[in-house]
Amino acid sequence: MSDQVAPARPEGIAGRSGLWQRLRSVDGPWEVTALGVVSVLCWTTAALAPAGAWRLVPAAGGAFFFVGVACFLYSSLSGKQAVWDDLIDQLAMQGSEHVLDVGCGRGAVLTTAARRLTDGRAVGIDLWRQRDQAGNSALAAWDAARAAHVAERTEFLTADMTELPFGDATFDVVLTSMAVHNVHPLSLRRRAIAETVRVLKPGGMLIMLDIKVRGRVRQLTSLGMCSVTSRSAGPRMWWLGPLVRTTVITARKSPATGHLANAMMSQPVTATEY
Repeated sequence: MSDQVAPARPEGIAGRSGLWQRLRSVDGPWEVTALGVVSVLCWTTAALAPAGAWRLVPAAGGAFFFVGVACFLYSSLSGKQAVWDDLIDQLAMQGSEHVLDVGCGRGAVLTTAARRLTDGRAVGIDLWRQRDQAGNSALAAWDAARAAHVAERTEFLTADMTELPFGDATFDVVLTSMAVHNVHPLSLRRRAIAETVRVLKPGGMLIMLDIKVRGRVRQLTSLGMCSVTSRSAGPRMWWLGPLVRTTVITARKSPATGHLANAMMSQPVTATEY
């Protein structure tokens, strides 16, 4: 793991804009591709099948998987941003906060938070894996910061969320969007969650949007976090219709939480917890 600031794109080289640039930021590009291929195969099978009821099953399957593609595209390109706009507005930040985005990807959530800052600082960390988000790179994140006119108060680091390169109680707000579920095995996922708690200041706020969140409310509560809530993000962040839905988890760090976060990182986790 490196804690070096990822290199910025040289001044004067602007990122692409328009539909192509937006499509390059789709979450789960391999999943979208797989759903699209299966949808086409189903419809092709339906077209080649004998006339009658035999066509209905593959045709319905093709429609189902096509809806999955549409959900991924809508959630990635529009719905996710709308949900985060609302959540960050609800924080009512004063402008001087230090904000961390864990698994920041191309920087959309981080720049949304940075727009609310005046003399605060927004830091994003990621390993920049293409399989997690199309076009995922530090250069794309810096482009997003420049386009939003917040580059002077943002910073991007190459770092692992299971070992954050920050001291205890560093940030007022920690955000993470569709990132923690990508951490495997479960013991490392548990460690990543404990790390988000460790770097929060007492009274700081955690907002986590993700899928496969079973056990996280229990873990956050055991780490000493208070006011822990869990709710659906709604249709704006459905990934395969209502079958794969995003959950919004929020929690505040109480003054006595720090030692619990450090202790929990060394405890084993069982598969039934997630």
